[in-house]
Amino acid sequence: MLYPLVLYKVIDLSASKIFLSVAQPSDPVKRPGGRDLPPLDMVQKRRRILRLYLTAIFLVSAMLSYYIWQSSKMFEVKLRINSIEKDIKALENSNSDLRIEISKLQALGRIEEIATNDLGMRQPSAKQQLFIIMPEEWKK
Repeated sequence: MLYPLVLYKVIDLSASKIFLSVAQPSDPVKRPGGRDLPPLDMVQKRRRILRLYLTAIFLVSAMLSYYIWQSSKMFEVKLRINSIEKDIKALENSNSDLRIEISKLQALGRIEEIATNDLGMRQPSAKQQLFIIMPEEWKK
């Protein structure tokens, strides 16, 4: 709750008594040095304008801070995306190299050569071949 500001102006400064009366908002108030203070309504206007400027400055600085924070986060996300894309390209290249190696290792000519030369295997003769007829239920 705001309390009203009550200003008193000095009417008489006699030796033993001081008379005070309530100052009106438009009355100037005397300072001890003799200079007049601005009227109360002028002071309130200045305070209101000052509050308005401070609020505007606060809001602008808050929006600017949020914009800078958001921009930095966007930059971090873009860096992460670029590094992940590089990792994906490297993995795709590695994957294609492995597929080529698999196809080379699965070539029938290579398997036959290793079987005959390294393992000492040979082609079966006609007497060694046996044909088995599969039942119909296994064909499914």
